[in-house]
Amino acid sequence: MGCKRYKQIAGFFSLGLWPGALMASVSFEVVSELLESHCIDCHYGEKPKGGINIEALLDRFDESPNVEIWEKLERAIVERKMPPEDKKSLSNGQVATFTTWFENEFVLPNGIERAGINHPRRLTREELQNTLEDILHLDIRQTVTNSRLHVIPETIIEKFFSAGIRGASGFSNDATALSEESVDLQTYARCFSAVLNLLDSDEEARERLFGTKNTTDLSATATKEILRGFGTSAFRRSIKGDELKRFLTVYENMRENGRTEYESIKSSFLAMLLSPMFLYRLEEVSSGLSPLPAGELAIRLSYFLWSSPPDDELKNLADNGELVRPEVLKKQFHRLLADPKRVALAENLGGEWFDYKHLRRKSAVNKRSDRMAGYYRTQYEEALLFFDSIIRYDQPIFRLIDADWMFINKHQTNIYRIPLKEDSMEVDNALPAVNIHYRNEDRKIYEGNYEYKHLPLSLKMLDDPNRGGFLTLGSTLSATSTENRTSPIRRGAWVMERILGIHFEIPENVPDLEESQKKAKEQKLNLSPNEILKLHSSQKGCASCHKYIDPVGFGLEIYDQLGIQRSAPKVRITGKELFTWEPKIIPRKYEDRSWDLKLELEPGKINEVQFQYTKGSHRLDIRNVRLESSLIDLEDKHFGYTGHATHKNVWKFNLPTEAPTEGWKLTAEVKGDGGNNSYGVVSLLGDEHKEIEPAYKLPNGKGFTRPADLKELLVNEYRDKVIDNAVKKVLAYAVGRKVLPTDRPAIRRIKESIAKHDYSMNKLLEEVVLSYPFRNKEHQ
Repeated sequence: MGCKRYKQIAGFFSLGLWPGALMASVSFEVVSELLESHCIDCHYGEKPKGGINIEALLDRFDESPNVEIWEKLERAIVERKMPPEDKKSLSNGQVATFTTWFENEFVLPNGIERAGINHPRRLTREELQNTLEDILHLDIRQTVTNSRLHVIPETIIEKFFSAGIRGASGFSNDATALSEESVDLQTYARCFSAVLNLLDSDEEARERLFGTKNTTDLSATATKEILRGFGTSAFRRSIKGDELKRFLTVYENMRENGRTEYESIKSSFLAMLLSPMFLYRLEEVSSGLSPLPAGELAIRLSYFLWSSPPDDELKNLADNGELVRPEVLKKQFHRLLADPKRVALAENLGGEWFDYKHLRRKSAVNKRSDRMAGYYRTQYEEALLFFDSIIRYDQPIFRLIDADWMFINKHQTNIYRIPLKEDSMEVDNALPAVNIHYRNEDRKIYEGNYEYKHLPLSLKMLDDPNRGGFLTLGSTLSATSTENRTSPIRRGAWVMERILGIHFEIPENVPDLEESQKKAKEQKLNLSPNEILKLHSSQKGCASCHKYIDPVGFGLEIYDQLGIQRSAPKVRITGKELFTWEPKIIPRKYEDRSWDLKLELEPGKINEVQFQYTKGSHRLDIRNVRLESSLIDLEDKHFGYTGHATHKNVWKFNLPTEAPTEGWKLTAEVKGDGGNNSYGVVSLLGDEHKEIEPAYKLPNGKGFTRPADLKELLVNEYRDKVIDNAVKKVLAYAVGRKVLPTDRPAIRRIKESIAKHDYSMNKLLEEVVLSYPFRNKEHQ
């Protein structure tokens, strides 16, 4: 079972003694000895544990080291998942030795910072659409109206091309994933022909392309300049002489076949659009590492922030070489970020990071029912505007998780039943607003008779700490559910992956959920779907992942598959229960209900009575609560309610020292809101009873009951993971590939910089633009 290529090293390794001198330079042989002595028993053969065959890794290291598997191995060792708990663990020194070797081998090989291999990147569907709009001066997006369907119409591009497949980076602009998709030139040709035909009815666009309103009697020189100008825009660089000659030949052939000058020029345009120079973002190949030339840097910057080609100012700075200066690049970054075209960041970076991009497709014409299309459209707009607000108001990245505002309209407020504040957000130096469905401020959404479902969304401050941030945004709760029911596993996995950057692989030889459901049915177990999930999660091989996933997922189950709160958090109060209520005692209109208290009250103290909803479809409204005895009467008249949402549901009574301890009666005016299907409990809270027992516990021992508590835990207890994940997500999207070990030096510098600026989202975007991987390229 031994590795063929490593040498036997002195016996101090078996003792766990790792001299400091070795930390600066650790040989492969040392690492081989370490892995074979502690890990290879479980990781060899055809079915190695976790899919990591250490024997093969060591044997083939010289030929082709599998960086992805080595990185997976390093993560398992650093997180103390290898060796497993029932085996002898590695000492701190042994872990440090392995990480030092990994750093020297894969992070800074030969002490040199690397930029990551660059691959040609085909334009994504969104980049293709934006680029065509820019170079043709057309608006190819149909008008988003207040139609009865409440939908976002598909664009011409969306009718021809489906959404891109997300690559290893987590985004559809991943160069590797794009290179693996087939390119159907016939589909491109049909699509581009349809787009070019829009020029026939757009005189302004024709004039900008041709430099004249006259599209007939063009001289040879004028035709050549028209094609040169369009080719330069399409190829995002100066068109070469031999290239221009080929497209002039297309023009001449069409003229010889009897086509008009205008039609012949459109044919030449079509040929240019079908060229790899347009369809791909090609960077000049150079050997090894090199800084990006100014022109390529301009393209990388504009496609990062706008998903479209550079504008004239950016191209001019690239042409004169000024853009490569960090201070100039930084200034241009802020200029582009302030432009409404930054909506592309919310559409693509935010949309794929937080999984709301698909809601735009769900709201497309003929894809959903009228009602659901409108609902998904609103959820898409909520999420898009919220992500952009983090940038617009330059908020810390933690606000992505926990914010006290959202974008909502009156109709959606009633559906979500979210209490709002009258306050408004006041932020200095806020960026201009974006246009939800268009890329410029000039084109507006049709402002006809908006039906109530699609009143424009506006920013509102929240009076519910459970709401706010992507965890409890309607788009997230919909994305992590099936069509008909919620999924705690999906929700828990979403939080782990999207917020903390923890990805779980499905273990082998574990029965799937359907098998668990079938088994429960065969045994005639009357289990709810959530109880079946818990049964499934407890199986051997599942628990290691589900101990992270399940507490989070079940903690978000107070929301249904559309993001509507359906129950109150399962608050476990250690107070003294006074009595319960059920539907048969709940009136439809306000009436007094009285209960004799059998527990003793405490004179000389404030005694608190809490009404707490537990289940049902209607909330309980309460007002004018009184404590009455033979000697003294007390009252607290404020209005409160408890249901899917709870508001001011505690009534306080300051008992005089001479008040009796028993013989009290509690009376309150109550009614069911919309019905009487409500259950709950009334409890007496004293100072010693205000501790809330957490309903769910995370693996680190910290517990939570409400989504608000979960958000606080993520921000405080998992802060480093939240930061690390955010940096990696933005960097991966910016460079169009998955994050590599060689990116770690840049990631460390980015973290250090944003820490000095309160982890500002905009500072993160800026530091990514100024980072080494973004401003440099590497070819094999």
